[in-house]
Amino acid sequence: MPRIIGERINPTGKKLFKQALVDNNIDYILTQALSQVSGGAEILDVNVGHPEIDEKKMMVRVLKAIQSVCDAPLQIDSTKPDVLEAGLRCYNGKPIVNSVNGEEKSLASVLPLVKKYGASVVGLTLDENGIPKTAEGRFQIAKRIVERAEALGIDRRDVYIDCLTLTVSAEQAACGETLRALHRVKTELGCKTCLGVSNISFGLPNRELVNSTFLTMALEEGLDLPIINPNVAAMTGAVRAYRVLANLDQNSLDFIAAYNDAPAAPKPQAQTDVSLADAVYSGLKAEAAAVTERLLESRDAMQLVNEMLIPALDRVGEDFEKNKIFLPQLIQSANTAQACFDVIKRHLSQSGGASVSKGKIIVATVKGDIHDIGKNIVKVLLDNYGYTVVDLGKDVDPQTVVDAAVEQNIRMIGLSALMTTTLKSMEDTIALIRRTPALQNPDGSSQCKVFVGGAVLTKDYAMKIGADFYCRDAKESVDAAKKVLG
Repeated sequence: MPRIIGERINPTGKKLFKQALVDNNIDYILTQALSQVSGGAEILDVNVGHPEIDEKKMMVRVLKAIQSVCDAPLQIDSTKPDVLEAGLRCYNGKPIVNSVNGEEKSLASVLPLVKKYGASVVGLTLDENGIPKTAEGRFQIAKRIVERAEALGIDRRDVYIDCLTLTVSAEQAACGETLRALHRVKTELGCKTCLGVSNISFGLPNRELVNSTFLTMALEEGLDLPIINPNVAAMTGAVRAYRVLANLDQNSLDFIAAYNDAPAAPKPQAQTDVSLADAVYSGLKAEAAAVTERLLESRDAMQLVNEMLIPALDRVGEDFEKNKIFLPQLIQSANTAQACFDVIKRHLSQSGGASVSKGKIIVATVKGDIHDIGKNIVKVLLDNYGYTVVDLGKDVDPQTVVDAAVEQNIRMIGLSALMTTTLKSMEDTIALIRRTPALQNPDGSSQCKVFVGGAVLTKDYAMKIGADFYCRDAKESVDAAKKVLG
């Protein structure tokens, strides 16, 4: 089944991308990643090579950022072995290394990394003498790469051979040689094949027509991994149609899902074109803040909060509960929403508007417990839902919690404990809250609701020690807050 590799995370010929690297603008790079996946990319090539930056540090940063918002496999693309290794060390899962070639220096430095980290690798059919003009020459280099890989214990199924696309405007016969080499690699070596498609049309008019036609020809010869711009509908469409016609997309299910009453694949968007909800969901902090600034020119602050930010966070929370996204994405989206709230608060302060807070909530890690990661995540999420969070920190004495609640007229308190030995402190804190007159209603009931959480807690135990809500995760703390404070 052919799979599309997105080519857009690469500075070559892209002025905006080069500037993003220089400016450390990770949000721009994330936009490119998400736009490609939306367009149909199933794997993303990641190349951050630029002479004005530290490529190794940037590769690590970009790989971590993309993996925090996107589950597409990534192809680590660099000519420098140290950059490849840095990327391999931080990658979660099985990456593809792009690339090794037939030069002895490349074989000796790249293939051991591929073996060490259990990666797959793209093999380029060139060596010390350049790119052979004939299919035979490229096939022989491919064979050499596969043999060296297998000698190191790398299965040939993890070697993806790129027979290299040359520009037909300069070498018209080269197209046929590339396709013949690709066919031989596929049928005689039994390897998967990879090919950068767009170079075929350089220097010609109507490049999209040439590219899509060449792509279809290559697919027929056995191309497995076309490297293309997935946001060009003709290119993505050629792959999808081929899967149908080659009987690979059973019952045309994927094709129908892509095109039945659906618009064409979106073109890459400028940063300001991303909706606020999408920016929050995708964790694009700088973009979300910029969109918020722009929207505040024509919309009410509370309208943004209630109609855009809160629904976006609700969507994040729902997908987190369904295991569609995970904790890193949850935190990144929460931090992005925080950036939006900061913009709104600044706007209201400058215009003399009222606060957007829905109410105050105390959070604290109980006496004797110094673990506060879970409490901090709860704080971020509650803050981003519009609540004012009073964070008392960790190892907090019960009396400190009560004094703060009385002084600030708090109606809700969140307590965290990660150690079994500190559960007694949690029970003591709740008991002190319940018997403090200033925190009671006229009928003697408690006016201050308490939610608790932590790895050592269970719902039954939480109820036993007098809590009002047991929150298994940060999202449930928001659900509890909505019930009490709205």
